[in-house]
Amino acid sequence: MPSRARARAGKPPGRRPASPAPARAANLSPARERALVAVLIAIHVALVVWGIASNSVTFDENFHLPAGVAIVTRHDFSVSLAQPPLVKSLCAMAALAAGAHAPVANPRPANAEYGAGAEFEQLNADRYTRVYDAARLVIAALSVLLALIVWRWSRHLYGARGALLSLAAYAFAPEAIAHAGIVGMDLATALGTTAALYAFWRFARFGEWRWWLLTALATGATLLTRFSAVQLAPAMLILAGFGTATHRMRRPGRVWIGLALIPLTSLVLLNAGYLGQTSFDPLSHWQFRSAVFQSLQRSLPGLRVPIPDDCLLGLDYLSSLQAEGITTTYLFGRITHTTYWYYVPFALLIKWPVGFLGLIAARLGFTAMAPAGPRRSWHDLFLWIPAVTFLLIAMFVAHLDVGIRYVLPALPLLCVWIGGLATLRIAPARRPVFARFRVAALLLIALAAAECVASAPYELSFFNRLAGSHPDRLINDSNVDWGQGLIALRSDMKRLGIRRLYLAYHGTTDPLVYGIDYIPYTGGMPGTGSDWFAVSSFYFVGLAQRMVVPKGRTLELVHFDFHALWDQQPIARPARCMYLFRLR
Repeated sequence: MPSRARARAGKPPGRRPASPAPARAANLSPARERALVAVLIAIHVALVVWGIASNSVTFDENFHLPAGVAIVTRHDFSVSLAQPPLVKSLCAMAALAAGAHAPVANPRPANAEYGAGAEFEQLNADRYTRVYDAARLVIAALSVLLALIVWRWSRHLYGARGALLSLAAYAFAPEAIAHAGIVGMDLATALGTTAALYAFWRFARFGEWRWWLLTALATGATLLTRFSAVQLAPAMLILAGFGTATHRMRRPGRVWIGLALIPLTSLVLLNAGYLGQTSFDPLSHWQFRSAVFQSLQRSLPGLRVPIPDDCLLGLDYLSSLQAEGITTTYLFGRITHTTYWYYVPFALLIKWPVGFLGLIAARLGFTAMAPAGPRRSWHDLFLWIPAVTFLLIAMFVAHLDVGIRYVLPALPLLCVWIGGLATLRIAPARRPVFARFRVAALLLIALAAAECVASAPYELSFFNRLAGSHPDRLINDSNVDWGQGLIALRSDMKRLGIRRLYLAYHGTTDPLVYGIDYIPYTGGMPGTGSDWFAVSSFYFVGLAQRMVVPKGRTLELVHFDFHALWDQQPIARPARCMYLFRLR
């Protein structure tokens, strides 16, 4: 009898709750949908591979890959402490398969990443490009996986057409393409957070333990990719709290139990990722550099934390970098040690394509004119609350005004949400009005794609039209110049018949590896060694950093004043991150 009663009420026993109305997925055959998905992903991969072939090894790549090689070959996690080992190790496996030589154990102090990078560079000079290309392809594969998650999540919410719109928004996102071709943690972190949130959304909907397991595994993997994965915690807690208060979750008790278990599973995975290298020494035995950990040490000297040793040192190092006043900020032509809450929003305004910004605006307008019901709004919150959380943490907590890459995890969530523009679940009488939003969405995605393709293969230094003619004088650092311009500089030298030049290069790879004959520019009037001079945008705007010279890196920070050249027209702009001038 209870089963019959439920059946008469339209709720058959064991039936899952309906999906959140993926509007009108019809009119698009499965074969055509699969073909369009394949085309969009193929274009994305082609743009990524083009960038891999056209951009030199960036600043952080120079030590990320050697650190991964040390982990894989020697189980040594101390080479570079700022990031956990998972993605570095995956990239290292590909590089070793491509013939990379692994340096022997070297008694360097912990976190001597630049020295390790220089040694790896010298040891693999004859195969440097090949091993890095192989490692970069690992990140490209992760980007394909992220694209598929964006498509799948959007399809659950908005149907086949919405999913294709979301996938196109991601496939043509310059920031995603740029970091999909770099041995770095940014794209992988975006993948991990998106996968964890997607699994958590399914777990909150159905309360099934298999989705909790996937949530826990994705969260642990993200934590093994970047320590900033902890920002998933406030987002999930807010979502669970809101779902409980509004009775949107089928099994809230199970969801809260699952959330309580995730710290334990993450700790287990963290120790496994560091191969159990945990000493359990009391805090009084450690030498910390950050004020946060020094304060904790004074308060609880006998505390023994079940965190791997190099992980604990990495957290301390990262905490020291994020202290207010440590990192340099370049904003509106000013160099300060102050961080500004509006840095990230402004950088996004000029770094994301106008078409993509327009899609966000159109989606907001669509939502305002046709408010979703409580059920649909609840599902959209799984996209908005984490995205806003990541943005607020970057604005007010991280104190790292050096690049929008730190909010890259928000990008795929917004791409999924944009797919809602393809839905038309409104009254028939109002459909002609809202059909304009769909037309606008098609035009805006075409604009975003055109902007992206026009910037290829140098998406890392992409700026939209709102940034004006000199965007690198508004913001700089990894937004513009991460040392990726050596291949483009070599091409310009060949085109112009330049055999040798003066060079002020912001990067960690010796330009000689790319066949560039150069004289390091250290200041003053260039001599007679060459009639040509190239300078990285980072130094051109006045930022300071240790500079690569043939014998390593300078011991001190170098700083130049190039204001006299700001009004001069360069002969070329290699990779849009360097300036090439003729002196005589």
